[in-house]
Amino acid sequence: MGTITVTNLGKAYKQYPTRWARLAEWVIPGSKPRHHLKWVMQDVSFTVNPGEAVGLIGINGAGKSTLLKMITGTTQPTTGSVHMTGRVAAMLELGMGFHPDFTGRQNAFMAGQLLGYSVEEITRLMPEIEAFAEIGDYIDQPVRVYSSGMQMRLAFSVATAHRPDVLIVDEALSVGDAYFQHKSFDRIREFGKQGTTLLIVSHDKAAIQAICDRAILLNAGKLAMEGEPEAVMDYYNAMLADKENQTVRQEPTDTGIAQTISGTSEATVSDIALFNIAGRPG
Repeated sequence: MGTITVTNLGKAYKQYPTRWARLAEWVIPGSKPRHHLKWVMQDVSFTVNPGEAVGLIGINGAGKSTLLKMITGTTQPTTGSVHMTGRVAAMLELGMGFHPDFTGRQNAFMAGQLLGYSVEEITRLMPEIEAFAEIGDYIDQPVRVYSSGMQMRLAFSVATAHRPDVLIVDEALSVGDAYFQHKSFDRIREFGKQGTTLLIVSHDKAAIQAICDRAILLNAGKLAMEGEPEAVMDYYNAMLADKENQTVRQEPTDTGIAQTISGTSEATVSDIALFNIAGRPG
């Protein structure tokens, strides 16, 4: 079974005042650094346990995609480390690695080999990939004639043709139609029941609450909150309101559940009750 362990992860990019400063730093031996670091992520730590489903949420620019790229190894962290166990399948960008001039079938073989499948395995799995993608005769057409939804169908079908130990999914699924989204989430749920560890990025509150055991909120490159999906999504929605100069805070209720309170406080609701008006059904 797969695990994901992220420890003190950070990512910074070098910024130079001029292109000549960059050149001077490269070619002058022993010269002082001529750049400063722009940190896009700092001190992020969490663990996804075997068979657990975790949702990753945050506003645009919070660092979600950067985090996933570091976890999968397509981008190297500046600080910290990532440790994963098990066979990993990842969908980070729509059709990543697909060649537009090759057919869907040819791209499926190439993508499958990048995921660690042998040619024999892909050949055996190809009928199932075709059936799940449901793109018909387009499987033998160049990918350049595909719509974004068709690319997503094929990419997801290849990535999940064999149940992985760890499945990492970025927001690519949001491109598909409602039918295929439902079909994809059904497959993800089934994988979860069989022990697959899931890390998924989504802004869909219903999907996060239906699939995930836990949610992680990123804000400005830092871990802002971690906990029950409903509480984290409520806080995330309140953060969106905060961008309109409204306040956001969480208070525990009598039942022990965290309640997110947001708004301008110009008006508050203190009590709500339902009454049965005489002569009318309640």
